[in-house]
Amino acid sequence: MIDRKGLWILILLCLVMTAAAVWRLSLLPDWHHMPMMTPKGLVVKSGLLLFAPPLSLLFTLAVTFATKWLITGPDEAIQARQRHSRLILLGTGMLMPLAQIFVISRSLGHGVGLSPEFFARAMLMASAIMLTTYGNSIPKLPRVSKRIAAFNLDPWQAARSRRLAGRLTVALGLFQIIAAVALPVRALTPIVMVFCLAYLGAIFWHLFWLKREPSQLP
Repeated sequence: MIDRKGLWILILLCLVMTAAAVWRLSLLPDWHHMPMMTPKGLVVKSGLLLFAPPLSLLFTLAVTFATKWLITGPDEAIQARQRHSRLILLGTGMLMPLAQIFVISRSLGHGVGLSPEFFARAMLMASAIMLTTYGNSIPKLPRVSKRIAAFNLDPWQAARSRRLAGRLTVALGLFQIIAAVALPVRALTPIVMVFCLAYLGAIFWHLFWLKREPSQLP
């Protein structure tokens, strides 16, 4: 996790993004129909699209706070994990405002020359690189305890859990890179969401499977 000043900046950024979404929504005669200028002409999107970037940043902050509350242990181990989470926080804090600026500007008829398809692929590629880097360092994280007993693992189980989480995170990032290059733009969001849910399901399934396995430690 980043320092308190950086965290407050991200919270303020989330509030500003929400205010910008409400402002743009108030200019629409019908929030169901938000005009979007593209190189191919005018298209219509739902005004709720404006809230996707601030909600994504808010979700990342909520996960960070939940993780901070959940883990306990030596200060050195907790600080190492907090430093590790900075990449996701700072990356989301940069990508989501860019996404909202792009959506609002296009809805106002600006920046028509920039292809929305290229922008969507570039955003997915950037988040994929961030995920791959993040996943590569997960197995190196120190072990910490959890406040909820069901999530606690012994050192052998925790090491296996971190290795699998690292591999799955890297695999998810690589899949997103392939998707950003090869898949149609309309298919990107649903397919990536399905793989993200499968990723989370695999991690939780492995966690509870490890709890049922006998430890290899004496």
